[in-house]
Amino acid sequence: MGPEPETVTGAASSRGVLRRVMAGGGLNLMLRALTLGFRFGLSFYIVAFLGLEAAGIYGLAAGAVGVAPAAIGWGLNYFTAREVVGRTPDKVVALVKSRLFVTLVSLTLGSLGLAAFGLATGNFTDPIFLLILVLLWLETIALDLYLPLIGLELATQANVIVFVRSAVWVPVIIVLGIYVPALRTLEALFVAWIVCHLLSLVLMGFFLRRWPVMAELNAPIDRNWIAARLRQSWYIYFSDLGIVGLAFLDRYIVNWILGIGATGVYTFYWSIANALQTMMQTAVVQLALPRLLKSFREPTLDNWQRALRGEIVKTGILATSLAAAIFVAVEIVIRFDPGGRFPHYTGLLALMMIAAVARAGSDLLNTTITSTGRDRYYAITNVAGVAMTLGFGIFFISEFGLIGSGLSALVTATLLVIARAAYVRRVYRLEVAQRQAATAK
Repeated sequence: MGPEPETVTGAASSRGVLRRVMAGGGLNLMLRALTLGFRFGLSFYIVAFLGLEAAGIYGLAAGAVGVAPAAIGWGLNYFTAREVVGRTPDKVVALVKSRLFVTLVSLTLGSLGLAAFGLATGNFTDPIFLLILVLLWLETIALDLYLPLIGLELATQANVIVFVRSAVWVPVIIVLGIYVPALRTLEALFVAWIVCHLLSLVLMGFFLRRWPVMAELNAPIDRNWIAARLRQSWYIYFSDLGIVGLAFLDRYIVNWILGIGATGVYTFYWSIANALQTMMQTAVVQLALPRLLKSFREPTLDNWQRALRGEIVKTGILATSLAAAIFVAVEIVIRFDPGGRFPHYTGLLALMMIAAVARAGSDLLNTTITSTGRDRYYAITNVAGVAMTLGFGIFFISEFGLIGSGLSALVTATLLVIARAAYVRRVYRLEVAQRQAATAK
């Protein structure tokens, strides 16, 4: 139910990497669509067969799994994804090994810290927390391996691996849960997820079977590379935290103020709205970046301006149409469900769908900023988005209850659209003036 890895870590992908993501063709788009459909169906299964409390726990766990790679990633994947491009396999293995060293140290220290906190407070004693911790490890390591594959123009292999670890288990656990009541549990769901993570690692080993992986395992860790990149990566790190914070922070505020049942309701509707945002990322936003990059490098910005206007119109029409279709479809399913198993909050659904449309526009403008090379402002707005999510979330949810989460999402997305649009306009005027001045000389 969380965003796709290439969505929740946009700051970690360089421009060249994004161009290679799109090179995978129809198979990659089909895999993303299937993954989205399976995870969309999973949210309905959890609410219908496991209940709202289970949906809330799953939402918090999925949020933790989504946040962990950014929280302990230190912004290093931004450099790893870019620096593997053009390297020989032995050099790539050595570089990824150094990157994974940082990840494994961070995961170990973080796990020890959680264990100490759990022993001191009596929290995290339920066995389900061990399964979630295993998923945190696997998801973080998986992302560290995914991005280098994209940089090496192995997008199809990378997306097949993502499909196996993120989606293959979903229809299996749904069918088993429906027909075998004993497996209708979160524990069974998490175990299936873990098993497919392990299968994805086996599949990666098959894809890279001719690489000198074993031979390079004895290569020394490049501590100089680690130190140099950590000195450079701080703003990328905060940007990554901003991206995942925008996606997952609200559910923790809902849980803190309203409890686990309300978190289940929120997670259910969030998964529906997130489906729209993921579709827009795949169908429009990622496709727009190569065109915007290419036209921005031209002597004049005429083509860049035309391309941006076209993408804005496309995003507005497609996002609004999809939002309306999803809203109607979900309302029909919920209203005519004979068992009355799904929570019915029409106002919350409407607010979250409108917010998803605004976020689609905001994502496009973020991509536009990336095409201009203004990475610092890209990071600043991502961090600002987290601050707004926190402030608005606490205020609106405290004042208006669950509907306040929809208000918070809409206000935050709208303000980010306004801020990013104003900045893009400012950059355009500045670039035009600079290029005209350069031509006059």
